[in-house]
Amino acid sequence: TCSEIILRQEVLKDGFHRDLLIKVKFGESLEDLQTCRLLIKQYIPSGLFVDPYELASLRERNITEAVMVSENFNIEAPNYLSKESEVLIYARQDSQCIDCFQAFLPVHYRYHRPHSKDGETVIVVNNPDLLMYCDQGEGCKPFLKVEK
Repeated sequence: TCSEIILRQEVLKDGFHRDLLIKVKFGESLEDLQTCRLLIKQYIPSGLFVDPYELASLRERNITEAVMVSENFNIEAPNYLSKESEVLIYARQDSQCIDCFQAFLPVHYRYHRPHSKDGETVIVVNNPDLLMYCDQGEGCKPFLKVEK
């Protein structure tokens, strides 16, 4: 069995174009994370979108390994005509932390309906699914899914 897993998500930058930074820290029972790969299945709420063309460009430049899962995806649609989408991201091991992985994902705000209140809209980004595979490790099973 695995010890605790700490998941932290940060939204960086201001405005319509932001970055989602996902950090995952594993507990002490995982002895050798060097043989492990962590895949993050991130759910993107309808109020945000990820540009698949931007992801392709970032993959080509080796900045991030991410791909859209959702089909029939319209980046131009406002939030009230959009659905939740999914992105798969391979996290990279953090050079500053031996038990940590991190991933970077550019996200963009969609247009929302106008409203007469204070003009602010809250968008909740739920926790992702974490899928891990280790070639030789005995600390975790080859497939690890963290519940939301």
